[in-house]
Amino acid sequence: MSSWRTSLRVAVPAGATALLLAAGGTLSYASAANWTYMNDYEGNCLVASATTDKVWSDTCNDALSTRNWHWGSATQDGFGYTFRRLVSNANGDCLTTDWKSQNNAVWTSPCGGSGQQFWNGDDNRLMNLWAHQLRTSDNGVAIYSSTAEVTDQIPIERFVWWGAHD
Repeated sequence: MSSWRTSLRVAVPAGATALLLAAGGTLSYASAANWTYMNDYEGNCLVASATTDKVWSDTCNDALSTRNWHWGSATQDGFGYTFRRLVSNANGDCLTTDWKSQNNAVWTSPCGGSGQQFWNGDDNRLMNLWAHQLRTSDNGVAIYSSTAEVTDQIPIERFVWWGAHD
């Protein structure tokens, strides 16, 4: 009986440790996964340049690394959501915007303390910490972040982004 208890005392902590490591590995993989975001209106993907700060909407070509993104580890909470930096796999910079108007430019810039770089991808939207939502433009290439006040002037499908990851 004592050998059974000894085995149990060794097996339970080892099993619990393995479970925690497995869960930790799963979380690490999820945050490091390659994400692609396809716009509902056009069927094009969110793309970043490998050599400049430009961001635009373009074909969802599986061979292009410029359409792949990953979520950074730093978080900020707001509106009941958790926000993270959305990092381009093409250039290593973060999706960035400003809040100068109801329709703001979007680009990539080095990841740093700016709240303008924190996004959330829940509910098929890409929303930043100031509740500006990513959308495509009428010309089909430019990307903007817009406030809720303009959603009645722009087809709602331009604000919908379908995310998929590997």
